Amino acid sequence: MLVGVNLALAATLLLGGDTTVLVVTVLVAAVITGTVVAVRPQRGVLLLAALVPFDGLLLIARLPPLMSGWKEALTLLTFAAAVVAPRSARASARRRLPSWLPAVAGLGLLALVSAILVGGLQAVVALKIGFFYLLVFTIIWRCPLDGRERDKLVTILMVVGCITAVVGILQQLVGPERLAALGYEYNVTIRTAGGFLRSFSTFNQSFPFALFLMLVLLIGLPIALTDPRRLRNRLFLLALPVYGLGLLTTIVRAAWLGLGVGLLYLGVRRFRALLLPLPLALVALLFLPTSLGAAALSSSSSAERVGLWESNVATVLAHPLGVGIGASGSASEKAAELGGVDASVYQPDNYYYKTLYELGLFGLWMLVLLLISAFLSARAAAVQLSGVDAALAEGISASVLAAAVVSTVATYFEIFPMDVYFWLLLGVVATCPHESR
Repeated sequence: MLVGVNLALAATLLLGGDTTVLVVTVLVAAVITGTVVAVRPQRGVLLLAALVPFDGLLLIARLPPLMSGWKEALTLLTFAAAVVAPRSARASARRRLPSWLPAVAGLGLLALVSAILVGGLQAVVALKIGFFYLLVFTIIWRCPLDGRERDKLVTILMVVGCITAVVGILQQLVGPERLAALGYEYNVTIRTAGGFLRSFSTFNQSFPFALFLMLVLLIGLPIALTDPRRLRNRLFLLALPVYGLGLLTTIVRAAWLGLGVGLLYLGVRRFRALLLPLPLALVALLFLPTSLGAAALSSSSSAERVGLWESNVATVLAHPLGVGIGASGSASEKAAELGGVDASVYQPDNYYYKTLYELGLFGLWMLVLLLISAFLSARAAAVQLSGVDAALAEGISASVLAAAVVSTVATYFEIFPMDVYFWLLLGVVATCPHESR
């Protein structure tokens, strides 16, 4: 299934300038996808997980702007298939709802009320960015992934992570000039730090690339260490230098911080071997090239963030219930772009501060409850499950912890495709069957 769709997409990227070829290819991909997803919606979830890291390639593809909505279309198609799925694809028994669901409901209710008050394009865009991929969790809750499909999901993450890491490393050899010749824009996708290119691989920027590799490592390591004799896991462990170098080329300290916290958690919880590389990584930072080390360890960006937070303290204090959803970050930027408005956009670079700014104290409280309850839920599942499923749950709990930490210096849940994977993985851990517990 993945092969057929990927061939169709490859043809679209290579021959997208021909309208007839484009239409035929899209129809072929739609028929292939619709056929396989209608029988088993879980395939749509796996397809989404496999393809979203390559969404950034659309920046240089000769395709109509409408094609950028392929991921929303696939999600809606899979959701529709889950609604009418055959009994063989649906959950067979009643289950306890996740403990974090009330926090999501509370956050969603606050967002909806705020959107009604704000109105217009800003409200629609903000709701879409903030909550659309909750549909992925809904799909998995109704049609859970079985053991084989959970294993395929891990394989997808490992393989795609390795591919994107290799592409990121190669970008350092290609250089920014040749990347610009391909169609990538300076100061949008092509960025530098200390004179070094910040690799972005197949993503639209270096941030999602770095955070994706962080996620892959936190999910893959506990599974590979649980069963190191399996060929896939052995290859993953052998490829760790590739993942690590790919992550290093992004020069995204938030991802380094999230990975460090996640590995520390996994090391303390279960895998003591993961504690060994942490001090070595800190020492390695001292041996980076001078300009790169200065960029990696520079405090100027942190000082700039703090300055922006301080400059908006008066606004936050004057609006304890928030200034309105979509007033900052990616939602505000996208709404301005769609509305054809050339306006300055406030980028808080902190998802907690963004939530406080837009939805007030109640919104911030709900967000904190969501992250705490999601982490505790995944950790509890890791205790109850056994074998590979337990390792997967450990990795998911580490990824939630990393997301919580990264959110202090980035608007994590507005960085595509991290929102997709967050809800997808919470759905997976919430639907692991009782017989594996």
